[in-house]
Amino acid sequence: MTDDELLLEIDYTGYDSSCRDPHITPSEDLVQCRRLHGHDDDTHGTRAGGRAIRWTAGSLAA
Repeated sequence: MTDDELLLEIDYTGYDSSCRDPHITPSEDLVQCRRLHGHDDDTHGTRAGGRAIRWTAGSLAA
């Protein structure tokens, strides 16, 4: 999935339908997955302005 495809998925997924798996970025920001619940792979993602942030399942770490 390209960044553009991921961002489109996030843009069209309502908060009540999003995964919301938590993740701490290298800059120590807490983000939550905004991909649609039931996404087929273990890659979570959210939007940071015009770019995508991705992480793998079970990667909550500081």
